[in-house]
Amino acid sequence: MGGVESAASVMDRERRTRYLVIFLFAAPGAVVVWFAFHAMYENLSVSESAVGYVDALTQAGIDFGYVVMIGGTLALAATAVWALYRYIRLLRR
Repeated sequence: MGGVESAASVMDRERRTRYLVIFLFAAPGAVVVWFAFHAMYENLSVSESAVGYVDALTQAGIDFGYVVMIGGTLALAATAVWALYRYIRLLRR
């Protein structure tokens, strides 16, 4: 019976490690995505203001960058929160 308990303990430890690693990659990833795309969005918006107009392709790039910035940040942040939640639940077992 002790072997089953130790195998479960090992499995819990591996799962905690997995969720912690997911959190440690996803949380900073959300920050990086936000700042990288936000900088690009601001740069293109400044160019648009300086010139007074942009062509359709540049405007599509600005709009697409904004969608990716919001969507990517939300996806990575949600993944980080989920992994942290799972990690904490396993710690409290």
